[in-house]
Amino acid sequence: MSLESLTAQGWRAERYTLTAAQTYFWGIIFALPFVLLAGGLYRIFLLNRAALLDHTGLILLAVILVSVPLHEALHGLGWKLAGRLRKGDVTFFIRGGIPMCACRAILPTKAYLAGALLPFLILGSGSFLFLFLCPGTVSVLTALVNLMLPGADMAISWRVLRGEASLIADNPDGAGFIGLVRNKE
Repeated sequence: MSLESLTAQGWRAERYTLTAAQTYFWGIIFALPFVLLAGGLYRIFLLNRAALLDHTGLILLAVILVSVPLHEALHGLGWKLAGRLRKGDVTFFIRGGIPMCACRAILPTKAYLAGALLPFLILGSGSFLFLFLCPGTVSVLTALVNLMLPGADMAISWRVLRGEASLIADNPDGAGFIGLVRNKE
């Protein structure tokens, strides 16, 4: 099923995309409460037993190098499992030196949301757990990265939930999606 065939069958396509500036802005806005929660819990309850290390920049770089591909892989896994997709429906590629994942199939809203939010659910909750079990420089930076990365995903998911679309096509060219709404006859 393609976007063109669905529109020919009476579906209306509504494009929801974010510019780069909107992606960063809304990503920060949606992620900030979780980052502040993790930071506040760390500062109040965990700092006294934290293992603080030097070389924060190198640790942050290592966390980013591991977290970004894992984040994208979780998008693909969520879409593949929730949408019961075939091989080739989820693609991984590098754009501007950054690993990316795109879903080439049109999914029901719940399946799209599963893939969009899986990195936040797995890496975000895992980072909170890691922060409590092993407080310190590594866990704080891991939480910061893994709670900031899905900020734009949460903003996009919010738009999905607020819309009327029952089918979602991932936007392969940038942040956002194409929502498909059945025209009322």
